[in-house]
Amino acid sequence: MKKIFWTSITAIFTCIMLFSCSPGKDVPTAERSTEATSQPFTERNVGHTDGTYIFDKASVLSTEDIQACNDYAGWLYESKLINVAVVTTNDLEGKSPWDYAVDSFNEIYEGKGSGLVILINNQSNEDIVYRTGSCITNINQQSADNAMFWATKEIIGNNYRNAVMRLLQLGELCPVHMIDNSQLFAYEDIKLIEKRLISLKKDVTVLSTKNGTSISNEEILKTYYNRKYKEIKGIMVMLDVNSKEIIAYSDEKLSDKLNARLKSANELAEHDDYIAAINKAIDLVEK
Repeated sequence: MKKIFWTSITAIFTCIMLFSCSPGKDVPTAERSTEATSQPFTERNVGHTDGTYIFDKASVLSTEDIQACNDYAGWLYESKLINVAVVTTNDLEGKSPWDYAVDSFNEIYEGKGSGLVILINNQSNEDIVYRTGSCITNINQQSADNAMFWATKEIIGNNYRNAVMRLLQLGELCPVHMIDNSQLFAYEDIKLIEKRLISLKKDVTVLSTKNGTSISNEEILKTYYNRKYKEIKGIMVMLDVNSKEIIAYSDEKLSDKLNARLKSANELAEHDDYIAAINKAIDLVEK
């Protein structure tokens, strides 16, 4: 959204809100999620992170603001398994804002995983929310536009910290346990699997990916497991769509028969019945 047009858009948005909402009408779940980004919010209390997720090339954030935003981004990186970054710039280096955001994601994360890149562009004033993988499925365009609308208001008021925090908050629309980097599953299917995973006694995360690298599935799974389960114990199940393979990993001792039991889940995956394969794997891990 171009910041210079904020005043005009405010008037248009207000009119839309006044005439499109009727009293007493139930608001769909997706719209309720969207509304969360338009309300005043309290910053989530998160711990310190050692990673770097804020790249303030335009120097619009104080040292304290960078640390706070970075800690929140790090929390999203670990809890939601989102490859998140915030980039501010005064120089697009001859690129379009969109291409600059894409190149930033490729440089920081090699274009891998589910990405959420926030570009604050003070050269042409067109800011970008770039999404890949599960962030496309779970953060719809309406949510992104709404968050950008209110973040632009913060930027106009020179409150870059609130703007960045509000845009990063979009990451909270992504599930905690069903991570679809492959962008294979429909939104409703992800929600159903997420609901089931939340109901388990064990902490179980499912990762769906398309491994096109020379790195083994086992190594990728262990890397994501260590990223997610730093402080608690859990089990992670990974589906690689390319090899049609389902495997599981935990720091705790798994049943010796688990991988053998996963054979039935792999058979379903081989026939492209991925939802049934995931549910079968959850059945087996739960035992």
